[in-house]
Amino acid sequence: MEKSSNHPIYVGSAGWEHPQWEGGFYPDELPPEWRLTFYNTAFPCVYLAYEEWSGRDLQTLSTWVEDTLERFRFVLEPGPAGLSDGDKARLEVLAPRIDPFGGQVVWLEGKPDLKRLAGDLNRLAGRTGPVYLISRDHDLDAMNQVKTLLEIMGV
Repeated sequence: MEKSSNHPIYVGSAGWEHPQWEGGFYPDELPPEWRLTFYNTAFPCVYLAYEEWSGRDLQTLSTWVEDTLERFRFVLEPGPAGLSDGDKARLEVLAPRIDPFGGQVVWLEGKPDLKRLAGDLNRLAGRTGPVYLISRDHDLDAMNQVKTLLEIMGV
């Protein structure tokens, strides 16, 4: 599969705050408020449950956008039908880091079968919009293996 701006593939986790990452992935001396900034240098997306993003004030969301690279994407769990005005305002603040074409979430659980995943990604290449490979269990080793696979595939 060739790299295509029409079909980016992102690897990330459901959330970036995980106790098992402290003192390993996150250096001990890293302040908690810098974790998103640190995370976004290693992984280009993060999945947030509706309760996580909808419960934040606009200033916090604005800080999240400022603290992340332009290529970084927030993958948001959809809210209920008929979003509130508050949710619409939150989405507007996050808009620079949300893909306007939506995308497809592929959940990574446990140790991925990399050969099968490569085949699945080749089949998804013909679709429009990004593909988000999201680790439900926050397994950094698995996430890094998938990142290496994408590098080998040239995506």
